[in-house]
Amino acid sequence: MDQVARAIQRLVEIGLGIDPVEMAIQIAATLLLIVVVKFFFWEKVTGFIEARQALMDQELTEATEKRTEAETLKKEAEDLFESVRREARELLEEAKTRGEDARRDLLSKAKAEAAEIKKSAQKDMAQEIEVARAQLRQEIITVAAALTEKVIARDIDEATYDQLIDEAIEAVRKS
Repeated sequence: MDQVARAIQRLVEIGLGIDPVEMAIQIAATLLLIVVVKFFFWEKVTGFIEARQALMDQELTEATEKRTEAETLKKEAEDLFESVRREARELLEEAKTRGEDARRDLLSKAKAEAAEIKKSAQKDMAQEIEVARAQLRQEIITVAAALTEKVIARDIDEATYDQLIDEAIEAVRKS
């Protein structure tokens, strides 16, 4: 077992073998690379990174501004929409009120007109009744005059009198 442990240790030393010359070359190459990059490329790389950072900051600022503007426009649009909706409701209520007022006016005018027509009809009926009464009076006077003539012209008994009344009624019916 001891041999196995020594063999493993030797493999590790070979695999991890640190050579001071090789290590010095690696350090020198790394430092040389840093100096070359710093001397030739550092300003360009940092300038590119700074420009990219500025562009990203600008885009972020613009996006924030546009978002704020969009929210403001959305709020204005919602307010305008609500205002239009409220105004539409008010107009609708006003139209309903005007319609109801117009209906009431028409109804009252119709009632007044109907009352006027009724009053006129009653007046016309009263006139017609008065004319009919006047005609009836005239007829009665005519009949009475005719009866009186006949009574004067002859001496009448009760049967003749009844007959004369029947004739007068018949004459009134015919006319």
